[in-house]
Amino acid sequence: MFQTQLMSQTNIVSTDMIAEFIQSMGVEIIIFVLSIACALAFRGTPLGKQFSTCQKDAENFKAPVTRPNQNQVPGAPQTAPKREKKVDFITEEVMQKIDCMVNAAMRRQSAEALAMYSNLRGVGEHAAIKDFQGRGKKRASDIFASLVQCAGGVGRPEIVETLVADMVVLNVPRPLSFYEAAMKMLAAKKCYKEALSLSNFLEADGLQPSAITLSCLVSFAVEMGQSDRAITFFERLAACSDPSIRAYMTILRLYSKRADWRSSLALIRDMQKRQAPLDCLVLNIALSTGVAAHQLAATKGLLDEFAKMGLTDVVSFNTVMKGYAQQKDFTAALKLLDEMLRPWSKLKPNAITFNTAIDAGVRAGKVEAAWSVLPLMRKAGLAPDKFTVTTLMKGLQNGASSSQLISILDLQKKVMEEGDASMWSYLFRNVIEVAAKAQDPAVTARAIAQMREQRVIIAPQEYQRLMKTLLQDA
Repeated sequence: MFQTQLMSQTNIVSTDMIAEFIQSMGVEIIIFVLSIACALAFRGTPLGKQFSTCQKDAENFKAPVTRPNQNQVPGAPQTAPKREKKVDFITEEVMQKIDCMVNAAMRRQSAEALAMYSNLRGVGEHAAIKDFQGRGKKRASDIFASLVQCAGGVGRPEIVETLVADMVVLNVPRPLSFYEAAMKMLAAKKCYKEALSLSNFLEADGLQPSAITLSCLVSFAVEMGQSDRAITFFERLAACSDPSIRAYMTILRLYSKRADWRSSLALIRDMQKRQAPLDCLVLNIALSTGVAAHQLAATKGLLDEFAKMGLTDVVSFNTVMKGYAQQKDFTAALKLLDEMLRPWSKLKPNAITFNTAIDAGVRAGKVEAAWSVLPLMRKAGLAPDKFTVTTLMKGLQNGASSSQLISILDLQKKVMEEGDASMWSYLFRNVIEVAAKAQDPAVTARAIAQMREQRVIIAPQEYQRLMKTLLQDA
C-alpha cells in the first residue's frame, strides 16, 4: 500500500512537472508554430507588388532593331539578322513565355508584349512561335499581326519592319490582309515611310495589292516626296480599276507642282472617259498647271469647254486671268473680264478679278488703261481694297498726274484699316516722291498732312531719303 501511495505521488509530481514545463514553454512553442504557419502561408501569397513570370520577362524592354545589310540592294526588304543560338527543341517553359506574350498583346499591354518578344528574339526562342501554332494555339501570323498593332500602340513604327523581316526568316505566312491591316495602322499614325517599306515585302511575296491599297500607296509616296513612285502606283491602279477621285486629285496636284500640263490634260481626259466625277476643284488644279506651264491658249480652251458644262467658278476665271497678268497680256485680260460682266453670265467677277486685271495693265505698261478698270469695279458694286491701292501705285513709279495721286490718297484713307504700318509707310513715301517729280507741292503737302493725320511713321532710313527728295524739289 505504501508502494502504491509512493507511485501515486510520483505520478502526481511527474504530471505537475510536465504541466509546469508546458506552462513555461508554451509561449515560445506557440510563437514558433505560428511563425512556421505564416511562412508557409506567405510563400504562396505575394506581399506588396510582385512580378509574375510574364511580367519579369517584360521588365527590361529592348525594342527589336534590324541592322541594315551592307551587301543588300538599296530599297529591297531587309531580312532579320541571323542568330548564333538555335533552338533544337521547344520546352514547355518557352511555350509558357509565348503564351504570356500573346496574352499581354490581347490585353493591349503593348510595351510588355514587345519586351517579351525582344527577350525571346534575343536568344532565338521566337522561332518557337510556329510550334506554338502546332499545339492548337493562336496562328503564328495572327501573333505577329498582334505584335505589329502593339508597335503602333506604343509609337514604335520602326519595329514593324523588323517583325515582318522575322516572319520572312521564319517562313510565317503573310497574307494580303496582314499587310493591309498593318498599312492601315501606320497610315492612321502618319507613318508613311514605314507603310511604303511594307509594300516592298508585299511585292517580294508576289502579292497583288488591291485597288484600295494601291490608292493608299499613291498618297504615301506623295507624302514622302517620291513622285515617280506615286505615278507608278497610280498607273497600276488605273490598269486594274477606276481610280478614286482622291487618287486623281493627288496625281493632279503632283503634276501641278511639276508644271506638267500635258500629263494633267491627259488625266482630265481619262477622267472624262471613265466618267469620273468632275467638278470645278479638279478643273482649277488643271488650269493652274496650264498657267504655270505658260500654255495659256490651251488653258483658256479648257476653261471654255468646262464653262459650257457649268463646271466653272470665279476661281477658274481668276486663275486664267492671273496667267494673262503674268504674261502682260492686258488685252486678253480685259476680254476675259468682259465675258464675266455680260448680263447673261452666271459668274460675276469679284475684287480679285478686277485687281488681277489692273495688275495685267500695270505690268503691260498701260497705266492709263489699268485705271479704267477702277470705274468698272465700282459699277459692279465692289469697293477697292488695299491690293487695288498698292497695284495702282506700282504703275505710278514712272510718273503720274495730280488727279491720280489724289485718287490714291483718297483710296488709302478708305482702306487704312486693311493694311499694316510698313505698307502705308511705303505708299506715302512713294506718293510724296512721285508728287515731287511732278513738281506739285500741293499734292506733296496733302500727302504729308494725311500721313501725320493717320499717324504713319516712316523708318529713319526712309525718312532721310524722303527729306533728300523734298530738298531737291525745293
